[in-house]
Amino acid sequence: MAGIDETYIVHCADTKCNFGMRESKLVLEASHGVFLKKRAQVTIKDCKSENVICFGGCSSPENPKTIETAKQLAREVAETTGIDFEDQVEEIFTQELGDGKKHMACLGECIPEIVSVKWDKEKEDVYVEPGKKALIGRATLTCKYGGIIEIITTGQPE
Repeated sequence: MAGIDETYIVHCADTKCNFGMRESKLVLEASHGVFLKKRAQVTIKDCKSENVICFGGCSSPENPKTIETAKQLAREVAETTGIDFEDQVEEIFTQELGDGKKHMACLGECIPEIVSVKWDKEKEDVYVEPGKKALIGRATLTCKYGGIIEIITTGQPE
């Protein structure tokens, strides 16, 4: 059996984001008419925000929802203790993790906002429809808030 790097991706493939709280799914709004094992095949152009289901929470310091969550926590601490550190919230809540990127120590709402114009891995000689090449595994997209979204399973049933 071929590894994920050479395998076609279909509706419901598993994805992850380096700023996400949990894994998620890649979904298609409509089929392109090509099915593998009874699931619609994904193209490199299926990269809109509607194709990527949220990752449950976002730890990106570039996401305004994450910053707002941290500020809300600071306000709650100030109400309870009288200590106000809201203007230092980004500095206090930001940490560098193993991936070399800075993450917030709290989670904001995850709303994937894809800035990539296509997935970055394709089957060079296979088109699902005119001008749209077939997507293959371990492809990535970039989110507006710095997240790297990666396909981790093909979505094809066993």
